[in-house]
Amino acid sequence: MNLADPLGAATQARPHLRAEETLLWAAYGGVVGYDVRGLDELGHPAKGLLRKVGSGLADFAGGVVDAALSDEDSGSSGTTQAPPAVVVFGDRTGLLAESLVRGSGTALWVLTTARLVLLRVVVPPEPVEEPEKSLLGKAVGFGRGLAKFGKDVAELIADRSKTFGENREGEPVARKDFEVAAELPRAQITGFAVARRGRKPGLRVSLVDGSGLDLRFGAEEPEAFEWLLARTNGLA
Repeated sequence: MNLADPLGAATQARPHLRAEETLLWAAYGGVVGYDVRGLDELGHPAKGLLRKVGSGLADFAGGVVDAALSDEDSGSSGTTQAPPAVVVFGDRTGLLAESLVRGSGTALWVLTTARLVLLRVVVPPEPVEEPEKSLLGKAVGFGRGLAKFGKDVAELIADRSKTFGENREGEPVARKDFEVAAELPRAQITGFAVARRGRKPGLRVSLVDGSGLDLRFGAEEPEAFEWLLARTNGLA
């Protein structure tokens, strides 16, 4: 483990569990890609040809959108982006899979015995802007600011502990504050399976309305998803 890494996904997820549910797995997500008819691979309304060729089908074997999402080499020399950690598919917009991820950002994905949960980092509110000070107030504030700056510099020089990303030597690894961004009851999930989209394996989550999610989470070994499927089924 890199000392700059955040706490494990399961550790971050456990405070959000309900009393009656059990954690099956948790994983940090990343870029979300779309294979939804009517949307481009970034989830924006598609125009022209892309509106027609977006498959929206879990077993679709070709197409411009699918090639982009499955990291196929299109031969173009344009800008590159990180391969999607999650691929949403559906034969039209507005279905469950798309609704689940909209607005969730880079989520922490959590599967329990009761639901699929997406957690996002709590963003602290912007500081309130202070009213304009008088000339005397500014002078006093400036003096206090200099004193605090000198104190901070002295502490920094005296402190020889090492830092690793957001973590500090001799202190517990920092826990981030998360909140529930979205959730889906297990009753709306019809099945899980290890499946391939293009050349990449993943854990496929199929939903009651025909939409679904291909979860990759940055892994490329089929064994990783076999283990994830076993955890999903309570067998590991």
